[in-house]
Order: sequence, then C-alpha cells, then structure tokens
Amino acid sequence: MPEGVIAVCSDTTVIDRSLEAVTDVLATTPGVMFSVKEPSGSYVSANQAFADRAGVTGPGDVIGKTAHDLFPAELADQYTAQDARVLETGHMLTNELESITRPDGTIGWFLTSKSRWVDDAGEAVGLVSVSVDLRTPVDAAAPHAQLAAAVDVARRRYVEQVPVADLAAAADMSVAQLERVSRRLLGLSPKQLIMRFRLEEALRLITDTDLPIADVASACGYYDQSAFGRHFRRVVGSSPAAYRSAHRT
Repeated sequence: MPEGVIAVCSDTTVIDRSLEAVTDVLATTPGVMFSVKEPSGSYVSANQAFADRAGVTGPGDVIGKTAHDLFPAELADQYTAQDARVLETGHMLTNELESITRPDGTIGWFLTSKSRWVDDAGEAVGLVSVSVDLRTPVDAAAPHAQLAAAVDVARRRYVEQVPVADLAAAADMSVAQLERVSRRLLGLSPKQLIMRFRLEEALRLITDTDLPIADVASACGYYDQSAFGRHFRRVVGSSPAAYRSAHRT
C-alpha cells in the first residue's frame, strides 16, 4: 500500500461504521477539522469543527454538498484543484500551511493534510482531509529561550531568504533539533514560521494600507508580484486584490 493512502474494505456497512466512529472521535477534539469526500467532490462525512468553518449549523448541513456550495468560489476552486491532485497522483498533501479570516476578523492558521481513501482494488473511493488549528501563538516560544531566539530571528528577517541554519545557529541547535522543537512547541517547521511572519505582514499591509500589491510583495520579501500572488493564493485561498476588496477596514 503506497505511503499516505488510507485503505478501506469493500463492505459498505463497515465503511459507514468506520466513518461514524472516526467522526465521533474527532467531534470533540479541539481545533481539528475533519471531512471525507467522494471522488465527485460531495462530502459524505464531517465533524462540527468543519461545519463551523463552513458557516453551517452542523455536520448534517455539510453532507451531500460540495466545496462550491459551502465556500467562496475562489477558495472552493483551490480546494477542488488540491483534491484533484491528491486523487490523480496518489501523493498525500502533508501539513500544508493555510490561512483563514475568522468571524471575529482575526487571522487563523491551519496545517492541512489530505489523503486518498482506496478500496481493496486500490481504486480511490474518497478523499480524507484533516486540518489542525494552530491556535498556539508564536510567542508561546518565550519560555523556551533557545526557540525564542530562533523565532526572534525569523520575525526580524522574514523579508530575507533567511536560511534555517541561521535560525538554528541563533538557537544554538542543529537544524534537526530546531525542526523537532519548533514542530513540537509551535506546530510549525522553521520554514513555515518564516512564511507565517511574511504572510501576516502581507495581510496587514493589504488590509490596512493603500500600498500597491507590487509594493506589498517587495516589502514582504517576494521576488516579484506574480510569485507573491501565487504564494498568497495557495495559503490564503484568494488573490491579494480579492482579499483587499473583501477585508478592507
């Protein structure tokens, strides 16, 4: 069985019970969104956290819907393309950093993983998605002096293409040690930490200033506006211009 592929038996009763059991387990797990889709894109299972993210009352309001029924078109297009790549290639999407704007206007960060669900013959019968809410602020590193030093370098130098080795040196750790500590305490790799600081500043400039998008890209360390646009769309789910239009204060 290829790595990152979830296998299921052909007995639909067992499949239904498995879905119910997994959903029950994740229903009360804080900060974890879970869903299962058919290859066609229709949701067949979800937990309450996913329903909250989709802006509906409960999981029952998700079943039978597609991403385009639940999310803005640009975001739904991104999710659908993401799903198609996983289903077609069989390559698992692992810990993809994504950003959302919460109902209270704050920025939320998630790590999303997706995998094919296959039957006995290896045919895809669905797609499983799990997103973990990174509610832990990066300042939670403060009690860990070494990690805090690395976070400080990432915060000050996110505009640069700062090597992870520089963060590790600031923390007096090896790169491997920093990777382990950063993931354990913050839920992010050092590269994702730099990306988060870069995107948070971009979101601030887009929302709170009238700077042209090209100037925002330059101020946040991107090579050019097109590279910024691609990265922004992948993480945030919309173009910088569309985000500015929707969230202008």
